[in-house]
Amino acid sequence: MTVRRWNSESDTKRIPALYERSIIEGIYQFLIEGILRSDSEAVQIAIASTPSLSFQAVLTSLGVADDVFSSDSCDEDKLAIALCQIGSSEKRKKEATALIQSLKKMGQEWTKRITMLTEIVQSVKISSVDKLIAYGALFYLICPFDLIPDQIPVIGYVDDFGILGLAVAYYLRKFPDLDKVRSKDAPSQLL
Repeated sequence: MTVRRWNSESDTKRIPALYERSIIEGIYQFLIEGILRSDSEAVQIAIASTPSLSFQAVLTSLGVADDVFSSDSCDEDKLAIALCQIGSSEKRKKEATALIQSLKKMGQEWTKRITMLTEIVQSVKISSVDKLIAYGALFYLICPFDLIPDQIPVIGYVDDFGILGLAVAYYLRKFPDLDKVRSKDAPSQLL
């Protein structure tokens, strides 16, 4: 209704720039709720013309500079730069380390999964490409934006625990000897 009012009262038939982002976010919400259809030409034009602020908010909160993803293309170099910016912050490293250590206190299975993925990331015998799953799982663990918000008591960490489990299962399938080596407390043989 607001859009219709602006269109009927305005000479330019243009939504004021001040409200564009809010309207776009509203469109995204309507898509999620099924009120709008993604194949609608008007929806596709609106989404294409203005990127969502959610992605930008996540990147900014993680310490990525605003200009890294400023162009329309998203290539590996930009992704590498963003990951380097996230990883190079000493404050972020300390916060992530503290969070991961606190999650290890949640039980033996948490400790096992986090330790295994941390060892994989630090391994010199596993290729960088093979480490991406471990990086992704640990990154998801420390990321403030989850599928299920961590602030929800009890179930808030279900998604984090599941992601860690999927990553560990991937490595146990890909490297069958990994569990045997780890169970002998000699991780350096494989890792």
